[in-house]
Amino acid sequence: AARATSPPAFRLNDEQPRFSADEAREAGETALRAGRVGMILVAGGQGTRLGFEHPKSMFAIGPVSGASLLQILTERLRAVGRRYGATIPMYMMTSPATHAETVAFTDEFARFGLPAEDFRLFCQGTMPAVDLEGRVLLAERDSLAIAPNGHGGMVEALGRSRCLADAQSRGIDILFYGQVDNPLLQVCDPTLIGYHLLARSEMTTQVVEKRYPLERVGNVVEIDGRVQII
Repeated sequence: AARATSPPAFRLNDEQPRFSADEAREAGETALRAGRVGMILVAGGQGTRLGFEHPKSMFAIGPVSGASLLQILTERLRAVGRRYGATIPMYMMTSPATHAETVAFTDEFARFGLPAEDFRLFCQGTMPAVDLEGRVLLAERDSLAIAPNGHGGMVEALGRSRCLADAQSRGIDILFYGQVDNPLLQVCDPTLIGYHLLARSEMTTQVVEKRYPLERVGNVVEIDGRVQII
């Protein structure tokens, strides 16, 4: 049986870190100023578990302003762009269930200040829904139940929608990924980007230490030479 082991990782509490936080931040800021960074925001989910019958991106969480999740993250992205004098486009992934309403919402609020050419929506794909035993589910007697294909479909959808080609045409070689239901997201964090660059990593993710062994969170591991989350 395959055995899960610790993946290649950089721990901020290492006594002798490979790179200092200052070195990482400088590298990340240089990349931002050079226009090498774009933003991917995944926003395909409905707000059902929040008691909200619309896309989660529209959910208002600002205690005073009433700002939506999407507004908060978009304004944070614009602030990073202003700070570094760079254009940072946003590529936002929706789902078939949320796409039309998200288009109307972003149009109504003029993309919260992002120019149209720097804000692109693309829709994730779908796949047949299955039960816990792997059996295909039916929507009707003569039709399959269809569900969004999840975060794993992002790369295919980026390519199909020409968003990846748009990023390449801009000279972008770093895509910062975030989820719309994470209002604490440090959008295009230069320190994280810098660690990614200094480590010459193909993909970098940021995690926190588990508080106890059975805490119900994903575990980043390496299995048979492949880094994955279980």
